[in-house]
Amino acid sequence: MGEFTYKLGQRTARAPKIRKLGAIKMGMEQTPVMFKGEPVIVESVGHVGDTIRVRNLKTGEVSKDICKGYYFVSAFAEGENLYAFATSARDDKPLTIYQTEDASGWHDPRGGSYVRMFKTADLIHWEQRNILHCPDLQLWNTSVCKGSDRYVMAIEVRENDGYSVPQVGQDFTVFFAESTDLENWTMLPYDCSYTPKRYNACPALRYANGYYYMICLEALPCVRYAPYIYRTQNFIDWEVGFHNPIMMYSDEDRIPHASASFTPEELDILENGLNINNSDVDLFEFKGKTHIYYASGDQMTYSFLCEAVYDGPLDQFLEAFFKTAD
Repeated sequence: MGEFTYKLGQRTARAPKIRKLGAIKMGMEQTPVMFKGEPVIVESVGHVGDTIRVRNLKTGEVSKDICKGYYFVSAFAEGENLYAFATSARDDKPLTIYQTEDASGWHDPRGGSYVRMFKTADLIHWEQRNILHCPDLQLWNTSVCKGSDRYVMAIEVRENDGYSVPQVGQDFTVFFAESTDLENWTMLPYDCSYTPKRYNACPALRYANGYYYMICLEALPCVRYAPYIYRTQNFIDWEVGFHNPIMMYSDEDRIPHASASFTPEELDILENGLNINNSDVDLFEFKGKTHIYYASGDQMTYSFLCEAVYDGPLDQFLEAFFKTAD
């Protein structure tokens, strides 16, 4: 794996300006997309919820639940169809992680070995089936984009019990799969991965002008987390954006969004809970602006879905992190 960060005397253009708009609701896993001309968000419900639904960002209308028992939803819209992708559980035991201070009793059923596809044309009737099976890997977050000649899925992974996969690094590493139709997928060679050197989680993958851009969560010192941006053309050699992290947790994450409605208990958590994290970034272009959704919180017991915006198109936003000075 090749990785370019910067050279001595590096000259760069300015970082894109991101405006935080505040916290929308409790929760985190989501993907915003344009579906039949409407901005919708496909979301996992709850902090670690296994219920998936679709919410219209203009009207607030919410679909019926798609399924239970699948986690870390992502989405992609193509033509008349909306696709959702989620990963399976490892077992059917209840999730008890973070519910007590004694970690010896914790159990996390997430991180199974299947990716499941859900497909709809009307948000009512859904087709579904497993599209990837990797018994040697625990599969977590996914993200899908359309490249020049194929679709590519980024998959956050850990090693599965009883296997040794040398490309899997610290805690999480991102692997990739490809498809020509969004329904039949093949894993790329495991050497096409990023990066075993660092904690690298919850990818958001996009394509623009010959590059695949990926935003992932990195672990900072003293148990803090922030999103970084990278790009590649071959999934072997990577460039790290000049302006990283792209966002940083701040008290702006505690401001209620203009559309938000919180209970007194939720407001107390929003205002006083430990915020060490801007994670699970996802983004789309709407009316010429780049809307960024992310989670704030303590990375364990609570999270809030927040929104930010860049006043320009998505490809301009992505390229700005790598632009050199004239």
